Amino acid sequence: MTKNLSVLIVDDEVQLCKLIARKLKKTDVITYLAHSGNEALSIVKTQHVDAVILDYMLPDMTGLDVLKKIQKMNKRIPVVMLTAFSNVESAVSAMKLGAVDYLNKPMDLEELKNIVLKICNQKSNENKTIEKEVRDTFAFQSNKMKKIIDLLKQVSETDASILILGESGVGKTTLAKWIHEQSNRKKGPLLAINCATTPEFLLEGELFGNQQGTASEANHTESGKIAASSGGTIFLDEIGEISPNMQAKLLNVIENKQVMQLGKKDYQSVDVRIITATNKNLKELVKNRIFREDLYYRLNLIEIEIPPLRERKEDIPIFIEHQISLLNSKYNKDLKIDRKSMTIFQNHYWPGNIRELLNALERVHILKRFGTILPEDLVHTSFQFEPTDDDASTNHADNHNFLSGNLPQILEEVEEKMIKQALEETNGNQTKAAEKLGIARHTLIYKVKKFGLKI
Repeated sequence: MTKNLSVLIVDDEVQLCKLIARKLKKTDVITYLAHSGNEALSIVKTQHVDAVILDYMLPDMTGLDVLKKIQKMNKRIPVVMLTAFSNVESAVSAMKLGAVDYLNKPMDLEELKNIVLKICNQKSNENKTIEKEVRDTFAFQSNKMKKIIDLLKQVSETDASILILGESGVGKTTLAKWIHEQSNRKKGPLLAINCATTPEFLLEGELFGNQQGTASEANHTESGKIAASSGGTIFLDEIGEISPNMQAKLLNVIENKQVMQLGKKDYQSVDVRIITATNKNLKELVKNRIFREDLYYRLNLIEIEIPPLRERKEDIPIFIEHQISLLNSKYNKDLKIDRKSMTIFQNHYWPGNIRELLNALERVHILKRFGTILPEDLVHTSFQFEPTDDDASTNHADNHNFLSGNLPQILEEVEEKMIKQALEETNGNQTKAAEKLGIARHTLIYKVKKFGLKI
């Protein structure tokens, strides 16, 4: 349980630091030692720290000053305060600032060890809860998605601007919502706007606000979405579509944390985290001077690229199982999906990514009344298989033909082959073949006649 825990010990008493470190190392805890406030803050910036043991009095600043700065850097790092002064006021101040516990010197090292292990284990349980929320939202198992979520967990409590890249339909909006829910702004508003679908003459009013009477072609609320999301997060989807004029105004908001409504002369202060997304290559737009370089670097303090489904096919089965469970609850059914149908879904190119997959799944689910989703049920999805460049160059000819055909035709071919194989394996026994295929005997007889098979 404690194998990967790391604790920072901050005290100007060098010998005490070593004693505490020796005690914690007996339980396999990694320790970092600091004897000043600045040294401690440097370690927090550069190392992964699960908890901090912090002395109240340090040579360059007080423990409360260090605590404040740690809280700004990462609110999820628990801090235990130590002091040689039995002062109720200082204890209250520390707890108000976010310290999880407070001990007077000289303290019992065993008690201190137990407190540290307890708060670290509580933090570990919180992280597991976050991971479950992520999986419930995204249902993934690929290393690519794990790396993305691990990075986002590190910055979830900060106000760092985040740029989400990825093709249409990969889940950029869903990820933006999750980032907001995991941040210290989750109690504030999350407002979103699609910059590609909103005409520029409306977009300016939507973002920056509008004094009644300044726009002639639409009714605007007086407060723009940037000001309305103060204390929370604003999500700007398709940020690559905004004009140079809008780029300049957005840069001013980021740099000066203030916004001016249309038709007004006064600036309004705003406190907002900005998350943006695009399916365009912003670096290329910067290179071609279509997108401002200074704004680009302001927006991508943290840059995330969600890979398309075709690059993380191992996520498709777990995602489908999760969605079928949700659809079962929605439509009060108890459907399952068979292995061959899952393989067909997994082998599809999915140009529309998760959005297309969700659409196909729900359509099949609605039309399937009960039982197990079989390959013949996928006719209702109406998607077509298209080969990738890799498929064309590396797959066998029969697999290439399979991936490039029309779905109803493909399913008939699969069906015919499966029936032939089942009949061969059961020596032509229709009852056993039907059981093996999971279909009724009369259905098998009908399909044998349909395909002109000889028994």
